[in-house]
Amino acid sequence: MSRYTSEQTVYNPLKKKYVPLWILDTNTMTITHFNADTQTEESKNYHTDFIRYHLHFSDSHCPDRLRRLVNDGRIVQYLDDMERKVSDAISRQVELWKKTDNYYQTAVLAGDENEVNGIENCFINMAREIVFENMVYI
Repeated sequence: MSRYTSEQTVYNPLKKKYVPLWILDTNTMTITHFNADTQTEESKNYHTDFIRYHLHFSDSHCPDRLRRLVNDGRIVQYLDDMERKVSDAISRQVELWKKTDNYYQTAVLAGDENEVNGIENCFINMAREIVFENMVYI
């Protein structure tokens, strides 16, 4: 289990000890933040495969970057931005192919929903491959 904890700690009266302000668990894709103002732990889970791939890739290839993001308290914003940007990039690429692909346009005009869905799934998989290589595995 790869866990990254911030160097900064705060006192948790419930646990009666000092706890890290931020914790990143790359296996469960969970970020835990101890909010010193409310004295509560807040967790955020990620569910997309590309966040999982990125965290595992980063854990093995650039752990210092993850450690720095956790220490600075910027890990949530970083992963939220990545999730949005990767999803947007895949969607944009799929839309471009849908506008220019003759087979797709012919299937739409013919009303062949099975063919349209099959081509769209193919576009999504092709876009994911390109986007992952350029945005996830970095």
